[in-house]
Amino acid sequence: MKLFSVLKKNLGFILIFLGVSMRIFMLLYYYYIHAIDINRSWGDVGLNFRHIIYYPPLTSFLLEIFVFLSFGSIEIFAFWAFFWEVFTSILFYFVLKRFKIMNIKVAYGLYLLNPFLFVNNIFSPINCGYHVTDSFFFLFFFLALIYYPGEEANHHEQYLFYLFLGLSMVTKYYTLPGLGLIFLDLIRKKKWNDLKRFLITIPPIILILMVIPFFYISKYREELIQWYKIGAAFPFYLRIIPSLIFFIIFLSIKNDKINFLEILMFSIMMMGSFMFFSYPYLRWFQGVLFYGMLKPKQFFSLKIKIGTDFQRITIDNHVFTFLLSFFGVLLSFLMIIFIY
Repeated sequence: MKLFSVLKKNLGFILIFLGVSMRIFMLLYYYYIHAIDINRSWGDVGLNFRHIIYYPPLTSFLLEIFVFLSFGSIEIFAFWAFFWEVFTSILFYFVLKRFKIMNIKVAYGLYLLNPFLFVNNIFSPINCGYHVTDSFFFLFFFLALIYYPGEEANHHEQYLFYLFLGLSMVTKYYTLPGLGLIFLDLIRKKKWNDLKRFLITIPPIILILMVIPFFYISKYREELIQWYKIGAAFPFYLRIIPSLIFFIIFLSIKNDKINFLEILMFSIMMMGSFMFFSYPYLRWFQGVLFYGMLKPKQFFSLKIKIGTDFQRITIDNHVFTFLLSFFGVLLSFLMIIFIY
């Protein structure tokens, strides 16, 4: 009974320790399996290191920096992939603080151990499981959430929120539909000053780092065209139907019932559904998990008798998101088995 009380009191620290330890273990594991088998695939880390895929210009530039700092060694590049995943994970702690999450250490520990995020960004039984470009997206996305404009947000925070959100849009396209959704939402709510700050910040970022490079960087243009062609089994107009459904749902929600966090989740669902029917990976939807982590809600609690005393176990949004992620992991592996 005393041991249970001690574990419950220090649960947050235990979960955080396990989350960090598992990351260090996986890095050492990858070095070990590639040392004993030099022909083993490095997965996306290898593709990024050898520039086999051309990503959006900002993402490609960040990859170039990592390659330069790796001195021609993919092992060093793999360390940078590990380092960046850890760095973005640390940033999420400050996101939780921004949203004033209760019992923040337990919530953060559950994030570090979330099985779906772990499988998509760290763990791979075959090769190196890091997705460096997703870590770049999380960097800007989490910075945007750290400056999330709450009820008492000042102009400075709003500009920073739009700035980092715009950078996340041009790093990976998960939040790109948010460009139009936020614009419509601000018009519906008649927030003209916010609309002015939005127009000053995000559209220029999209123009400079996405639109103009399309006409001048052939590799970038060819990669976008290739994405358009991927999923040939489904015509383009069929691939956008799920996105249109989410857009219609968004329009049907009353103005006072939706905020920026919901808008970003709609954005991720719209882009994720299009990408999924182009190239079916569940990791396109992983950003939706953050909504479950940042939207406080207590579902129910249980009393469990341990020894002669009763202990209360609470199932909240963090626990529910953590448990639901196991289903995402199972579905991901089933897709790998039957599709790939």
